[in-house]
Amino acid sequence: MTSSRAARPRAAPRPRPTPRREVPVGPLTGWRRWGWVAALTAFAVLGLPLAHAVLGEVAALLGASALLGFLIGRWTAR
Repeated sequence: MTSSRAARPRAAPRPRPTPRREVPVGPLTGWRRWGWVAALTAFAVLGLPLAHAVLGEVAALLGASALLGFLIGRWTAR
């Protein structure tokens, strides 16, 4: 005697759906990245000479490096 379960053919396993890659959303994705590039370029071209004229060379370089360090730290924080 055979059971009715043994006589049935097995159903084919369903293929797993391919996982979709999520597009990262953040301040430096897509077109926003070029906005930040333009802002940093404008700051370097206009802001540094202005800060140099007003505050002096050492203060301008220290301020620029502190600001850039802060921005890079914020952009890379998780």
